[in-house]
Amino acid sequence: MNLITSFSEKRRTKQWNYERRVLRSLSISDLRKDVHQHFMTTIYMDRVSNMYLEDFCVDVGIDAFLLGSEYGRFGYYGETAEITKERCIDDIDIYIEQASGQFLAWLGGSEADEERYKQMSETFVHQWWERGFNEGMRRYKMKLH
Repeated sequence: MNLITSFSEKRRTKQWNYERRVLRSLSISDLRKDVHQHFMTTIYMDRVSNMYLEDFCVDVGIDAFLLGSEYGRFGYYGETAEITKERCIDDIDIYIEQASGQFLAWLGGSEADEERYKQMSETFVHQWWERGFNEGMRRYKMKLH
């Protein structure tokens, strides 16, 4: 009897394998340092808030990195990072809103604080998307995809 598999299962398995290989090049300590640099030095909070928001920001950074690495193939084929970023701007905006919303919900604050959280989140997500994009482009150049 033949085994029947769907293309969506195959695609998802291939994507998981690619993400695992890309994550090997990601340094969690560098990501944590960057989270501290972007968020924790300017926002003062208690220990529990700090730990929770740090872990949340690390997760958002990993997601942005993986999204950028996935779109790195377009850079390999000649598109610039800005043009490629327009392809996935909706996903990037979701990550930005999640991060800034988490800070606002956890810490509260005024409208000015909300804008500051959004600005910091935007800088952070774009930076990690670009690092992922460069890593994805490098992997395509080296035929590691």
